[in-house]
Amino acid sequence: MRILYVIGKHITFPGAFLRAFWEQVTCLLLGLSVENTGYLRADEMCGHIEHVLPKKASAAYISATAPGVMSLIAGLPLTIFGIINLRVLGVAPADSVLLFVIYILVLYAGVSVMCCLHPQFEVAQNLWDITLEKLRSKDTKSKVGGIFMFLPALCTYIGAILERFSVPVIVWAVGITLIFVL
Repeated sequence: MRILYVIGKHITFPGAFLRAFWEQVTCLLLGLSVENTGYLRADEMCGHIEHVLPKKASAAYISATAPGVMSLIAGLPLTIFGIINLRVLGVAPADSVLLFVIYILVLYAGVSVMCCLHPQFEVAQNLWDITLEKLRSKDTKSKVGGIFMFLPALCTYIGAILERFSVPVIVWAVGITLIFVL
């Protein structure tokens, strides 16, 4: 599992690096102490940074979701731009070698960022636990907060589990292949 994860992260190194950068910026803004800032390592923290888990619900929510949202904002337009130019408009090396290479690199960068949207498992687990705690609370205000946090917490939790097995990398690779083959 760990080897597959590290290989997937190194294949998608632009996205893994950007994700770790957004995590560090988020921790800086939230005042969370960062223990290790190595972005691309050969362990389960590849593409993430080690930091203290927040105790407050708002900080846990932001630390788990904000880096992924920022990566989505960066990766989705790149992916769409690459697909439109290569598949829809059909730019080929015969048209312009330089443009073709640029579009391939843009598509690769976009897909690599899209493969690295989810937080590390411990951060997602922390958000999930805080969300469930809010839902079980007797306080109405806390319950309402838990209801609003439920869907993002569930998505980050499932995404973090899938990312541990490099499922996003495999899904995106198959998806992009099908886009260009069919």
